[in-house]
Amino acid sequence: MTDLDRLHMRHMLPGWVLGIFVGVFAVLMAAMIPMQGKLGSTAHAAAGQLKPPHEVEALAGKTVKKVYLTFDDGPSTHTKAVLDILEKEKVKGTFFVLGKQVKQYPELTKRIVDEGHAIGNHSYDHQYSDLYRDFRNFWSQIRESGQAIKKAIGYEPQLVRAPGGTYLNFDQQYFDLLKQAGYIVHDWNVDSNDSKRVGVPAREIVQGVKSGALSSSVVVLMHDGVGHGETVKALPEIIQYYKNKGYSFEVLTPEIEPIQFRLASRDRWHRTPVSKAWIASHVASVQVTGKPEVAKQLNIWTNRGEVRFAPDQYRIVGGTTYVPVRMLVEKLDGSVSYDESKHQVIIQIAGAKWGIDAAAGKSVLYNDDGTTATLPWKSVEYKQQVYVPLRQALEASKLSLVQYELIPMQEA
Repeated sequence: MTDLDRLHMRHMLPGWVLGIFVGVFAVLMAAMIPMQGKLGSTAHAAAGQLKPPHEVEALAGKTVKKVYLTFDDGPSTHTKAVLDILEKEKVKGTFFVLGKQVKQYPELTKRIVDEGHAIGNHSYDHQYSDLYRDFRNFWSQIRESGQAIKKAIGYEPQLVRAPGGTYLNFDQQYFDLLKQAGYIVHDWNVDSNDSKRVGVPAREIVQGVKSGALSSSVVVLMHDGVGHGETVKALPEIIQYYKNKGYSFEVLTPEIEPIQFRLASRDRWHRTPVSKAWIASHVASVQVTGKPEVAKQLNIWTNRGEVRFAPDQYRIVGGTTYVPVRMLVEKLDGSVSYDESKHQVIIQIAGAKWGIDAAAGKSVLYNDDGTTATLPWKSVEYKQQVYVPLRQALEASKLSLVQYELIPMQEA
């Protein structure tokens, strides 16, 4: 036997070990034979579930198409019919309402929200000449309309649509100040043309919609205000049109990127921008959230003890808390009188004396030595009451604001 043979023998498995391996292999093969049909059919089924390459690519590139049906100028007698159709068709819409109409139809306004539709602010009375001549007028109408809506549904919505749309009506300041206050302005990209003249027939309204672009996100302008009965007639066909095109029906929300028209290159209204002082006193304190507000009681602690103000007994403007001067005097056991010769309201609290020229809003401190000093703050008038900045009024009264707390009324 050669050395090579010896090496080969050294690496050979013993016969009994090899026999075990062969036996185990035979058993495994016998067990697998009945399974071949099942394994084969399972593999075939899995392969049958796979999409051909061209179908997979088509599915991956498919875009979800959404349509937002919007209705302006209501609520009116036509709004009920619109809501009935939307309920029957099981679709939702967005209603941009006028404050004037909300006051007339508060229950219908509430029904809009109760049935899962979205609601937005469309100004108080839709008068272009008032709304766009001066931003202060637009602001006043939006705020008044917002309060009317809040009274009807419990909160002020963030969504806003400008009557006639923003093009040629808004300048950058309109957009900026509304955004600063929490409002979100929405225009549209499909016009039904149901308001291009009085009495546009239903067939033209349908055609107006069908002539619009079929983009991935469609915002349709329609009206449910007075004189828009033909829009009600056209609505079922408009809904069916978008259903046939594979659109899902959605409502506008604060999270959706709004469609906004570009700024016009020419100035239709020739107005003057509002001042920083006006913005500070009217816009700065407003932050619309689109949610019900929780009334909060204001508790303060001074070096003379605790004082409480109910939610309607204080205002926060531009980060400064104001309270009615007469109420502050009463809560701090002071006195208030009127000096006709100086045309001043005289306040005395804890031995300190100061006065307010209510007409000019100027305040004066009366020192112990008989001299006076002009205080660096002004009072403001609100709902026929004189309000003063709380912290500064306390300082003028030689009191310190040690601590304050805003407590939700359910916890107070």
